[in-house]
Amino acid sequence: MPKRRPAGPRRPAARRHPAAPRRPLGLTGALPALVAAALVAGCAVSDTGQPAGPAPTPAARTLRTPDTLLDLPRSGAPLPAGLPRFRLDELTRQAAPATSTVEATYSRGRSGPETIMVSAVSGRIADPQATLALLLKPYRIPKPRSVEFGRFGGEARCGRGRTADEGHLTACAWADPEIAGVVVFLTPTKQPDRKDDFLAVRDELEQPTG
Repeated sequence: MPKRRPAGPRRPAARRHPAAPRRPLGLTGALPALVAAALVAGCAVSDTGQPAGPAPTPAARTLRTPDTLLDLPRSGAPLPAGLPRFRLDELTRQAAPATSTVEATYSRGRSGPETIMVSAVSGRIADPQATLALLLKPYRIPKPRSVEFGRFGGEARCGRGRTADEGHLTACAWADPEIAGVVVFLTPTKQPDRKDDFLAVRDELEQPTG
């Protein structure tokens, strides 16, 4: 069995050159990163170098009564008996005060294939959600659904129902803090989707002021 070599003095380890001192990550080093994060998470900067402001407020609008709607002329023909409707005097109570109103019927007479009724008011609509529900209530629509509201914003809902003489109707109501209204499409037969027609009617009725 070999003899264990007695332990002698250890050789001193090779001396290494000290590494360059690390630069402390203080405010100086972290500042660029903090500034970059603030610009991304905080306010974006526009092309002009100024902070982007809030979205612009929609221009003030008023209502007009066009001579035609969807190629139908304005008409004084009587409406079907027993047809429910939201009357203008009830609608004006939702605005304080009313600044403009529309109430009109468009058709080619009782024998025409379609009749369009519109009622709308501009002013200060204090509760657009409640007004929207009131506008659709007379038409007994079981499940009105939200639809595209168009370029003027707000909220819109449409639904289908029936008239007393077994005709078909589609009622679309809309409301925002400035304008509320309803358009009703009446036909003797079942109707297709009328969302695009509703948007076209709203664009005709509402006009920016100034």
